[in-house]
Amino acid sequence: MEDEERLQLGGNPDWMSLLPAELLDVPLWNLAIPGSHDSMSFCLDVSSPVLKSEPRLLRVIDRLFPCWTRPCIYRWATTQQSVLSDQCDLGIRFFDLRIARKPAGGGKLFFAHGIYTLITVKEALEELATWLDVNPKEIIIISCSHFESLTDEDHCQLAEFIISLFGKKLCSSEDIPTLRSCWCRGQQVVVSYDDQQMVLQHPELWTGIPYWYADSSDPKKVIAIWRSRNTEEDQMVSTSAG
Repeated sequence: MEDEERLQLGGNPDWMSLLPAELLDVPLWNLAIPGSHDSMSFCLDVSSPVLKSEPRLLRVIDRLFPCWTRPCIYRWATTQQSVLSDQCDLGIRFFDLRIARKPAGGGKLFFAHGIYTLITVKEALEELATWLDVNPKEIIIISCSHFESLTDEDHCQLAEFIISLFGKKLCSSEDIPTLRSCWCRGQQVVVSYDDQQMVLQHPELWTGIPYWYADSSDPKKVIAIWRSRNTEEDQMVSTSAG
């Protein structure tokens, strides 16, 4: 079923508010929360250059034959088709935001997956903030990572913008958030920021979330790898406790 059809059927814009009472005091990280991979790849800019972090050979080919490389990368790198507010309406609550400084981008920050996006970080985060205003019992997790070509000043300005935009909606990294505790405090946003220096400076930001990549399209293999990783994590916790 396509995303448009799901939205026509009503989607899942308020599923967190409908969860049973026995889940309201469970830490958020123990809930099954659906997310989108490369959440901003629905708006990739086919005219933009290949990222500097891509293999040198690919960058050389891109300079010589951009009319060939960029459409190919665009098709490969596009993993989403819905804007963020529609993803929220469909039930997505974890957003994989890979942030980048775009060449000739006028100092603005964009997103990237192989190539850069058309929509800026500011525009995307403001869209999420607007959606949260309409859905006060829904909680989202924003994972900011990769930070292609960002400067220290970029990081500072981005962190300040996030804190200013979401304000009291941000869950402090010093708390153990549950649905009930977040609702009581009016908190709706967990921001994972994959830069330890910024996390240490701002308690509103959470450390980077570990990313488990199974490198397989076979559901059985993916599940087996996740179970193996979970077992390893449990054993480490048990050893530490002992």
